[in-house]
Amino acid sequence: MPLVRHPKSELQLAPSYVGATLSVTLSVALSVLLFASISEDYYYSRMFAGLAIVFELAKFVALPEIARRKQRKDWAGVMGATLLFVTLAAASILGSIGGLQSDTQRIQASITKAEQQRAALIEERQLLLAEVAENQKAIDKYIALNRIKNFAQPLQQRNEALRVKAATIQDKISTLGVAQETPMTALLSAVATALGKDKDVVQVYVFILLAVLLDLVASFFICLLREENDFRRDYQSKLKVNEGGTNDHEEESTTVALLETATPDAEKVPPTATPCQREDSDVGCQQEEGGDKPKDMEQHQNVVSINSSNKYEKIKKEVISMKEGEAISKRQMIKDYKLGTRTADRYFNLLLKEALIIQDSETKYFYRAA
Repeated sequence: MPLVRHPKSELQLAPSYVGATLSVTLSVALSVLLFASISEDYYYSRMFAGLAIVFELAKFVALPEIARRKQRKDWAGVMGATLLFVTLAAASILGSIGGLQSDTQRIQASITKAEQQRAALIEERQLLLAEVAENQKAIDKYIALNRIKNFAQPLQQRNEALRVKAATIQDKISTLGVAQETPMTALLSAVATALGKDKDVVQVYVFILLAVLLDLVASFFICLLREENDFRRDYQSKLKVNEGGTNDHEEESTTVALLETATPDAEKVPPTATPCQREDSDVGCQQEEGGDKPKDMEQHQNVVSINSSNKYEKIKKEVISMKEGEAISKRQMIKDYKLGTRTADRYFNLLLKEALIIQDSETKYFYRAA
């Protein structure tokens, strides 16, 4: 038994929406980080950040546009949209690499600054403790010489002040803590050690890989959502057409039969009514009129069907005379030929079956087929 595909539910598409949102947001954020760091001026940095956002959004708009133009067989448009997407994707990848690089350098600079500050405080504390030790030696000497009041006591006061200052510096060192590497810098150091390469070189390659993967993931989610939404619209439109066909079966059944076969000749069109030719016989006339009433109704339906078929042939000739790729308006056809909505739907379905027209799955507009 063949499997029948059905549209996915919103719950099933939720991971795709979340993934597309996160990947696009990250791509935009990384590009903004790079472009905003081009200038230190506040207004110029904001202007470059806006430029990065425009480039990123244009890239993700150009991606589904490639599929739409390919579906319309607009090959020049496909080439233009592809060139635009490749250019913007390359700029986005470079922007993501620059954003990761600048952010990593900022973190490393912060770590280096903290380490230098900690080292300076430790050195200052060591000098204070060394001075305290020297003073203590002098104090012991002056105590031995019995010169406590004039020499030993001032040094003792000086040592007390130095110890307080050393304790304050120790509190600052404890507050700073030990500068540790981030998981990213630790990963880069591990990869550089494993490959035996310089850390800066490994960092560039890793950032290129991450930027390319980010753009590929975002493109995958966007294409998946676009294809699923197109399929859902086509599926729902087919359901509506099928439901409309079952409701109107009794209304225009003979029209469909005639349109799917061939158009009858004008010579075979039966008359709508036959007047009674025998005026001298009222009974015969009444019998003829009474007996032919069901046949007259059938002939009337045939005439309506043939008129509908003639309208379809006129529409078909008009469509054939149109240029390839020219738009076809169903509303204008309804107005020109005084058609009903359901009849117009059937006509356009027949034109689709005969491959005279094509329908864009995105806009639902009809075009002259190639």
